[in-house]
Amino acid sequence: MRVRYFMILLTFVFVVQAILPSPASAATPSVDAAGAMLVDVTTGQVLFAKQEDAMLQPASITKLMTAFLTREAIEAGKLSWKQEITPSDAALALTRKPGLARIPLLNKPYTVKALYDAALIRSANEAAVTLAEAVSGSEEAFVREMNRRADELEMTQTTFANASGLDSVSAGLPGENLTSAKDLMKLAIAYLTTYPEVLDVTKRSYVDVDGVRFEATNRMLADRDLAYPGMLGFKTGTTNEAGYCFVGVSTQDGRTVLSIVLGAPSDDGRYTATKALHDYAYTDFVMTPILRMGEVIPKTATVSQGETEQVAIRTTNDFEVLVEKGKPVPEPKYELLDLEAPIQADAQAGMVTIDPSEHVRYLEGETPPKMTLVTAESVDTASFLTRMTRAFLDFLDQIRLALGKISLVEQVEML
Repeated sequence: MRVRYFMILLTFVFVVQAILPSPASAATPSVDAAGAMLVDVTTGQVLFAKQEDAMLQPASITKLMTAFLTREAIEAGKLSWKQEITPSDAALALTRKPGLARIPLLNKPYTVKALYDAALIRSANEAAVTLAEAVSGSEEAFVREMNRRADELEMTQTTFANASGLDSVSAGLPGENLTSAKDLMKLAIAYLTTYPEVLDVTKRSYVDVDGVRFEATNRMLADRDLAYPGMLGFKTGTTNEAGYCFVGVSTQDGRTVLSIVLGAPSDDGRYTATKALHDYAYTDFVMTPILRMGEVIPKTATVSQGETEQVAIRTTNDFEVLVEKGKPVPEPKYELLDLEAPIQADAQAGMVTIDPSEHVRYLEGETPPKMTLVTAESVDTASFLTRMTRAFLDFLDQIRLALGKISLVEQVEML
């Protein structure tokens, strides 16, 4: 009878475990979007991905490349922030089209800085086209530059067709912009690491043009209805074909998180997905120590010609990696040098790193963290007699090794 009750209880436990989600799976965010990706910019680790390689329309997120190339043109001296540009007839035509107009540009000069801010903050199609014409002379020529730069960034799933992100009919140029969450992550990382001051623009909740104030399209900025702690931008995008898209960057407690959401079903949906991703990054991932500063590692380095043939090795700093709660901490991988006496304490002795795994993934082009290892003690050169004795013993070992490879018959014949 007891055995029967025990079996019933055991069956009940198994059923409950099968029904209830595990803590690890329960923590994974639900993202209702065609493609998504989440990266910790501080470490370069990929924290989440969904259909990251799917080629999708990015809508106005295209303007990130437009603004990036504008910023590069300024850095190269081809443009200046104060340079004034008068919008072309093509750019002004967008201002007059219902549903496409973002700011009421007039047939008058605007500074590059004003157009740059309007393109990023208000997602102004008119400003994006005007910037493209200023950089390359025409939007068509600028599109060629966009695709060339995408190739350089190894955005292998990307094709740009216009500077604004509009569909081909609205943009008046053939073809559609196509990219992937992974490719947009490459572009966003390149932008943020090369020109981090762009966040001083994208974190603003409004832009003033011709004395009129326009709200930012990003509803997660401070003072907006969906404000998120530490949100600094980065770019929204919406068309009927693309759905609702958002590239979001935030910073909390010294960490910077970057997310891509493509093809969300609604305006609220893209922000709900972004919030879930950023909450996941900050709540479920923690910097986990693998080694502490000054810790002696469990391996020793070989020392030739030394009083001792092995030397203890220690760390120079804390060695940490971002790990999801409940997931295994990766093992350190040691790469030690062959040393020769005399050696002083704190001499470089190698490196420690980790191997990427199922639970610790890095962006393409990013390498796992490395830290220099040093000797924990000094080792003097051994005396002449010690060195000669070791050499003789090594010689005997080599003879034994050679004899071990010779058959017994061959050894008898040698005698």
